[in-house]
Amino acid sequence: MVVLKVFISHSFENKFEFENVADWLDHLEVPYWRPTEMKSGASLRGQLRTVVQMCSVCVFIATRHSVQSSWCGAELGAFWGAQIPIIVYLADPGLSDDALPPILQGDLWERKLSRVASGAAELVKQAQAAARDAELAPTAQVSSMTAEQMEKLVVGALSLVAAKAANTSGLRGEERDFDSLADAAGLILRGAVVTSQISEEESDDWKRKVLWVDDRPSNNKYERGAFESFGVEFTLALSTDEALQAVEGGKFAAIISDMGRPGNPRAGYELLAELRSRNDLTPFFLYSGSGAVEQRREALERGAQGSTNVADELIDMVTAALRQLD
Repeated sequence: MVVLKVFISHSFENKFEFENVADWLDHLEVPYWRPTEMKSGASLRGQLRTVVQMCSVCVFIATRHSVQSSWCGAELGAFWGAQIPIIVYLADPGLSDDALPPILQGDLWERKLSRVASGAAELVKQAQAAARDAELAPTAQVSSMTAEQMEKLVVGALSLVAAKAANTSGLRGEERDFDSLADAAGLILRGAVVTSQISEEESDDWKRKVLWVDDRPSNNKYERGAFESFGVEFTLALSTDEALQAVEGGKFAAIISDMGRPGNPRAGYELLAELRSRNDLTPFFLYSGSGAVEQRREALERGAQGSTNVADELIDMVTAALRQLD
């Protein structure tokens, strides 16, 4: 007999709510996965992928703690990426739909626990019947490609958080470092949706390619890792001359540039001016240490599509540009 389980995503501060959901599932004789099944010392990412393969539905206990939890964000991202149903149990009556993680906003959620449990039970029953009829093992629910893509998305979210931590002073401890993982996971997943809609025809390869101009590319390795997790490819240029040569030799979906380079504190603006003088309208974004309102305004006036010093803002802006390609 095929055994598929319910995964209960919750914050550790909500153990009481977890037990309430578990009690209802026990009452309905529905199997569920317990956190105690997690093996210490093993890769959390690998274990999460295995759990996704053995579960047919995720119940998310939505509270003010869980919507801010980095690990809940990773769990939801994994189930969302595997196209496994997520039932939102609104355990905190003060939460609004806007407070939910981005990938869940607009979805239906339930306040009544009995309905949450019965809905989960029905989904498990359907999944078990389908698996038996098709003579499939639980691990076949997620193809190897889906698992590979899911791993890339989780890595991308971690890369984005690392980029934000590297650019933010005062962070202390693992919990603080990963406070924004939930938002990062949602952002990476939205980027993945956008790039998945781009044609894979050879003539459209340029729609996934971005030119990044910075004399110190190592400063942006985490940001590039986040982009690369959903299929964006980069050409790196260390100077304005190298950037112009790259543009002459190929087409790009977007250009990201720093502002100051050795001997020229406004090199980013000069590159932008040269591109626009050549009637090159490739979306141009400044990613520099200054997030001043004045610089953002000046960048837009000079013909850039955006200017920021925040990693997730950069990804949002570039993703929006990619979305316009089709």
